[in-house]
Amino acid sequence: MSLFLPYFQGSLRVGAPLLLASLLAGCAAIAPPSAVPSAVQRHADFDVTSPAAGDAGLPVGVPSRHWWRDLKDPQLNILVEQAMARNHELQAALAVIKEARAMADVAEREVLPQGRLSAQSLATRPSVAETDPYGQGLSRPPSRRIGMISQGLSWELDLFGRIGTASAIAERQLDAAQADARAATALLQAEVVRSYVQLRRHQQEALRVDEELVLLRQRANLLEQRALAGLTDRREVIAADAAIARAEAERGQLLAACHVSVAALAVLAGRSPLTSDPDWDHRVAAAELPDSPTTMQIAQPGELLAKRPDVAKADALLRASLGNTVLAERAHLPRVSLDLSMGLSAPLGQLGRGSSLRYAAGPALQWDWLDAGRIAARAAAGRAGSERAWHTFEQTVLKALEDSEGALRNWSAARGALAQAHAARSSARAAQEYASIRADAGMEAPTQALEHRVAHIRAARSELAAQADSILAYVQTQLALAAWQPEVTASGN
Repeated sequence: MSLFLPYFQGSLRVGAPLLLASLLAGCAAIAPPSAVPSAVQRHADFDVTSPAAGDAGLPVGVPSRHWWRDLKDPQLNILVEQAMARNHELQAALAVIKEARAMADVAEREVLPQGRLSAQSLATRPSVAETDPYGQGLSRPPSRRIGMISQGLSWELDLFGRIGTASAIAERQLDAAQADARAATALLQAEVVRSYVQLRRHQQEALRVDEELVLLRQRANLLEQRALAGLTDRREVIAADAAIARAEAERGQLLAACHVSVAALAVLAGRSPLTSDPDWDHRVAAAELPDSPTTMQIAQPGELLAKRPDVAKADALLRASLGNTVLAERAHLPRVSLDLSMGLSAPLGQLGRGSSLRYAAGPALQWDWLDAGRIAARAAAGRAGSERAWHTFEQTVLKALEDSEGALRNWSAARGALAQAHAARSSARAAQEYASIRADAGMEAPTQALEHRVAHIRAARSELAAQADSILAYVQTQLALAAWQPEVTASGN
């Protein structure tokens, strides 16, 4: 080691300025800042309170972490928990986080030295053309067996921020993956609630159709008797039979829709839609539709744009694109590294001798000085990509604002429609009761009382549909208002 120490010290003196520059490389690394604060500032009026939220009287606060529990349905809560634990799409999103975190770790470690070790055992003999290239009659040496052991160390100095910028890009890719996972979590919860609400709606509507069919058949029998007695037109009997056929067809469609909703819930919960068990059958058995939530169960979050995962993802991709542009624009700059290699090379059996020692140390420069315009073309492509990412971010922000306003308006309209449907059912109930009194008193035909009972059932079905639509609008509102989700982590999953 003392043989090459003076040379190594000289190499360090040569590389000292480069080492100092590497310590200052953090100044050259580019980590573009978030674009969300500027977007929030541009839309500050909306982020405080939106017009739709003001009209609905929503308070500014923190949306519920478990917003679906506002429906107060134990079976729904269990289904959401199962989906969160077993859904394959969500697990895939969490795996993407693991992958992105590992790649970010790789990029961060690129700034550290890299060492290598190699060993070879060769049988070598040069050719005559190598030993006697000018035909001077030199003899060809015999074959030799040589052993070589070598270890090397290389440390790239991040003079122009290439490694630091690449690490920042990888971090932004991780941010995008985490935003995707948050979005996947929220969408999974929403899909479970939607499928569950549709299942309960179709189940209850099917029960109402069964009641309607009983009344329609009674009415058809009475009309048949009246037609035979010449008290009514035969066309009324035909119309009554047609009403029964329509109700039967609708019942079949509702039962099919129930099976579709059950299969959708099974897939969302990570189980096969072809299998069943007592617990699952109990969970999807016919039950009442949950009540529609009230305005007091929704809060408009402060800094809405900063909480939505789609905005967070677009922001992360914009920042990553800006970093890629920086890398493309700096690709013409040289790369400098400090290299050290040391090893043994000698015939087998003589590797332990001091004469077998070989070493090399010093700085290395790599500079692609001729590229025929390829670097400039890649830089232009990078700038265009950054422009695309910026417009995508701006469009995402505008869509987020539109989504929030639209969801709140639709939810307010759905609640109004539910109130009207409830009033219509109350009127139909009153008409049914009045018609029953008149029929019992013999003041009108029993068939008319049956018609009013059928009308009341249909009004109840319309109220069911309005109630389901109101819950679905509530689900969309929670998504649009970025209902707070737990932090998604991939460790241990």
